[in-house]
Amino acid sequence: MQKGRELFIDTTYLLPFLQMPIRVKGFNLSDFRKFVAKLSRIHVSELSVYEAKAKLLRMPRSRGGYGSMLSTFGENLNVLRADAKFVLRAYTEETDRRFNQLVTVAKRLDAFDLIILSEASMVGNFLTEDTDILSFRDSEQFAETPPFNSMEIQSWKDVRLQ
Repeated sequence: MQKGRELFIDTTYLLPFLQMPIRVKGFNLSDFRKFVAKLSRIHVSELSVYEAKAKLLRMPRSRGGYGSMLSTFGENLNVLRADAKFVLRAYTEETDRRFNQLVTVAKRLDAFDLIILSEASMVGNFLTEDTDILSFRDSEQFAETPPFNSMEIQSWKDVRLQ
């Protein structure tokens, strides 16, 4: 990972910023912090904020730290919004144009995946654990669909090996 690189992250990688645990093979917070320190900007969809809150509400209330995660969610979000390194991306006309382009070739992706992939395509580098998106990345349709085919879509396993 070259220093100064911009990266779009999916909801999974937003969760640690909101003090929420993730289950990704080989992931640890220390390595993630080092990885993030090398980035110049981190982009995330506003849609991922809503998804993160929904994930929090689906957690068992008895889980250690649940109350703290619930009460600090908004505070943590404000910290991210104030951080110049962090970019929360809204759904725009360009997102919609790319969404409409993708919907015809990425039939296995749901609307949320299409939105996130459309927004990520404007950054060019995308970190995700979504198996449907990773499968699309490896497909002929992806290889034949500009501007998506010029994107670098990776999982944590991929970036750890660099």
